Amino acid sequence: MLRAAVHVTAPAMPPWPASTAPAEVWRTWLSTVWSDTAFRGAVSHASPHLAQQVQAIITGRTPKVRRMRRAALATARYAIRHAHRSTPFGLFAGVAQLDFGQSGSVRFGADHQAVTRPDPIRLDEILSAWESDAGRMADTEVCVNPLVRKNNQQVYVPSEGDAEFRLALGPALRLVLDLAQTPVAYCHLADKLGAEFPAVSGVERDRFLGELLRVRLLRSSLRAPATTINPADVLPPAVNVQTTGLMTASDLRLDADVRLPTQVLTEAETAATVLARLVTHPNGTPAWRRWTEQFTERYGDNTTVPVETATDPDHGLGFPAGFVTASEPPRPMSRRDRLLLELAGSAAAEGRHSIALTGAMIEELEAATEGEPQGLAPHLELAAQVHSASVQALDRGDFRLRVLTVSRSAGSMTGRFWHLFPGTETAYANLPTVDPEAELAQLSFHAGRVPADLLTRAPQAVPRVVSVGEFRHPAPHVLFPRDLSVTVTEGSTRLVESVTGKPLELLAPTAINFLWNNYTPPMARFLGEISRAASPQVTWFDWGAAWALPFTPALTYRRTVLAAARWKVRSRTLPHRTAQLHEWADQLGFWRARMRVPERVLLAEDDQQLPLDLSRDVDLDLLRAHLDASPFGVATLHEAPPAGADGWIGGRAHSIVVPLARRS
Repeated sequence: MLRAAVHVTAPAMPPWPASTAPAEVWRTWLSTVWSDTAFRGAVSHASPHLAQQVQAIITGRTPKVRRMRRAALATARYAIRHAHRSTPFGLFAGVAQLDFGQSGSVRFGADHQAVTRPDPIRLDEILSAWESDAGRMADTEVCVNPLVRKNNQQVYVPSEGDAEFRLALGPALRLVLDLAQTPVAYCHLADKLGAEFPAVSGVERDRFLGELLRVRLLRSSLRAPATTINPADVLPPAVNVQTTGLMTASDLRLDADVRLPTQVLTEAETAATVLARLVTHPNGTPAWRRWTEQFTERYGDNTTVPVETATDPDHGLGFPAGFVTASEPPRPMSRRDRLLLELAGSAAAEGRHSIALTGAMIEELEAATEGEPQGLAPHLELAAQVHSASVQALDRGDFRLRVLTVSRSAGSMTGRFWHLFPGTETAYANLPTVDPEAELAQLSFHAGRVPADLLTRAPQAVPRVVSVGEFRHPAPHVLFPRDLSVTVTEGSTRLVESVTGKPLELLAPTAINFLWNNYTPPMARFLGEISRAASPQVTWFDWGAAWALPFTPALTYRRTVLAAARWKVRSRTLPHRTAQLHEWADQLGFWRARMRVPERVLLAEDDQQLPLDLSRDVDLDLLRAHLDASPFGVATLHEAPPAGADGWIGGRAHSIVVPLARRS
């Protein structure tokens, strides 16, 4: 898959005003940038609130200079993204399918297609209002959320993020939990409650059921499961008509045909293999290893335990550390850490920005990890940039591959776009599994936060689905957590279907990083990771203890940049936020000279990167605003690609995502 920016030029930005500039100067600056029609349309689509603010400023309805400056900073950030970032986002950047062949070729047209779906937040508001109206809900089916957990006289229901509701388990709630284990019409549930508790008025009964829907103890059929691409498709006409104005969430299918030479694919395979050899945890993370040990201590080897029992925090083991509350256990200094500290320290002392890894160095680092890996990760996705001056240079083999990130499994980055290319998902049905006898099933769940809903939606790629926290009718092809069990054999965890004992491994085609535990229900993460818990955890290159250093050099192997050069700048080393920008910039310049930081860098936020030119005042102010907003007062800067690196694709910001499966 190719990910690329729609535009190759950013809107013209006048000189950045001083922080003390009067309102008219800020208004003029915004008016100039806002005059770019394509840019204005993309920002208005991505952030209607910002567009309204900017329009109010331009028309003179917002006189406060502080608000003007904040709006200008946000607009400048979007202006840089407009042509310099390839992450798919609204009308700024999109995706296309990518081919490999004997030679490269590039065609970019202008007939890009936006595929729209309802905005998750506004759709949730409509559905919540509908679910609070008993009359409208009469014929709608509801069922108990499978993630509900009972303990003595309390019921726990997952809420937004990592919060949860706690309800007293009274007679009425107990009846609901019994009657709605499988889907039941709302009116039938209400009637049975009325028959069982005749003294309770209809208003109070409907208020009770409305509250259970509000806290998500009950899931209604209005909430489409994640294998439904457009959540409006399941809505009855009376509700669907209200969503027609909500189709503002867009995925962009690019009008592009791009083919890369097969030697680029070979380089991607090699990069993934090297990263797999250099993993920090070749036999699973410490949290999973500890959980597996505890399971064996309590239940023994080859014992099958229901998933809901094993993960119960009161009667079982609960989830591995970090699943419910983010935590990072202390990590003792390892031999691998010492080797990497030596590499980074030597490069810094010698003034080198990069280290070329050799086969011998890779073997030494591989031998320094926590033991021999028991197997290979069965599949993953590698995201990278291709740097080359022209298509002809590509064909000659004159290129660099720069790794951006590596996902936990195939489909993680591409799955949310399968619907743009119907049939694409079928290629993932035959992925290898850790256990050769395991059946591949698809994990389907709602994001822990409403705004991320569309990130979990992907077409069904395999015959069976494991549904977590969704409204679904029981069916032969649908499994719920209650249908699954866990067993451990010789230190390896396995997920099995309780009735048949058939081992299962789950494909999770979602762009949500499971480490963001307030976006992923712990049960979804548990089921998605357990089968690979003892396998190498392949991610981007982990510097280990050297990550605390203010500088780590780039690591290269053959034609690949496995990890870019990286610097950390801390707000405490720079003047206070009240200082003038020129004073702040002077101190940053001194820091850059000491640390040998180039002018062009990438400001990293998780796996997102914003290109900055530290010779421009607007970019300096954006960096300063980032430091001011950081809870730790730290900004991470990566070395930017060289000038002309995107020449082969017409100067267009881009990245490629390559799903890779192990050969044996």
